[in-house]
Amino acid sequence: MADFSFDLPSDLMEGLLQTDFEEIAQECLKEAAPVLETTMKSKVKASISHSGDSEMVSSIKARKPRKGKNGDFSVFVGPSGYSDHTYNKGKNKQRKYKVSNALKGIWLEYGIQHPTHHQPAKPFITASVHACKDAVMRKMQEAYNRKVDT
Repeated sequence: MADFSFDLPSDLMEGLLQTDFEEIAQECLKEAAPVLETTMKSKVKASISHSGDSEMVSSIKARKPRKGKNGDFSVFVGPSGYSDHTYNKGKNKQRKYKVSNALKGIWLEYGIQHPTHHQPAKPFITASVHACKDAVMRKMQEAYNRKVDT
């Protein structure tokens, strides 16, 4: 049997032990979310085909980081609110409904397959996440380093 021992640098352990995980997680998400927000807005602008969707672009916002029931931390970045445009629903098309910007985002991301209407998918969420993955990781690492090194 082998015997193995090593010493960790004391400043590394001090920094880790003196920081609060929840504080680090929230700070990392808070700093990284604007990167995704900016990327998502640019990807949506590139994929919209008419001016009625420009409201959706301006409604994309990064929310505050939140702690979930099972202890995980997350931050929502996406469209919210309702569009000024309405659509008619019902047999006689008499009722008018406002369209939520989140629903418009879903239609854009996944497309619409309907017997009378077809809209191809123009995935902007997936493209946004892939495009800014490295920048988000850098921001989170910078925030982590600042919290642990202080």
